Amino acid sequence: MPRSIEETQALFDRWAPTYADDVRRAGGPLDGYAESLREAAGLLPLAPGARVLDVGIGAGGLAALLAERGARVWGVDPSERMLAECRRAHPDFALAVGAFTPIPHPAGQFDAVVSSFAFHEVAPAARAGAGAEIARVLAPGGRVCLLDIIFASPAATAAARRLLADRWDPDEDYPLVGDLDAALRAAGFAGLRWRQTAPCHWVVAGRKA
Repeated sequence: MPRSIEETQALFDRWAPTYADDVRRAGGPLDGYAESLREAAGLLPLAPGARVLDVGIGAGGLAALLAERGARVWGVDPSERMLAECRRAHPDFALAVGAFTPIPHPAGQFDAVVSSFAFHEVAPAARAGAGAEIARVLAPGGRVCLLDIIFASPAATAAARRLLADRWDPDEDYPLVGDLDAALRAAGFAGLRWRQTAPCHWVVAGRKA
């Protein structure tokens, strides 16, 4: 059974002090974490000074790669302790408590919205609404880039569950490519490009039509 929002916040509050180091060497569904971040960052075209929002920013791994290219970074995360760790590592980021539904920012504020390994924490019934929220806070023509543990089909999910065995988290409900693609198109995104970056990772990039 998927975790509640409160359980997710508690999990990441506990994990915050070691999260950045843990995910870099993690196996299981997170295997290939650092390489996937680099590939996702490379799919996002950015002008110097672009306003980028990272939803579920965590320790700031993806946002840091974009900041190196001149992006100005805002971030939201449901875990206050995770934000404290991110603020310590990246004092120039503008950080606030928040999540995908709703995103605590005005409409049309950002040139890009990104997220890494966070979208699967959104309950399946709320994922279409999360896509609409991403579109709402983007300026016209703004870009979206979502990287996560995602599977191509139910059969691919089942195969990964068997392969990973005790490293599989039964509390997670990972998105499927087709379902997320449909949600983003319904929210008004076009030009969607999908790429598998690791055995359990997909990234999708597109623009607000």
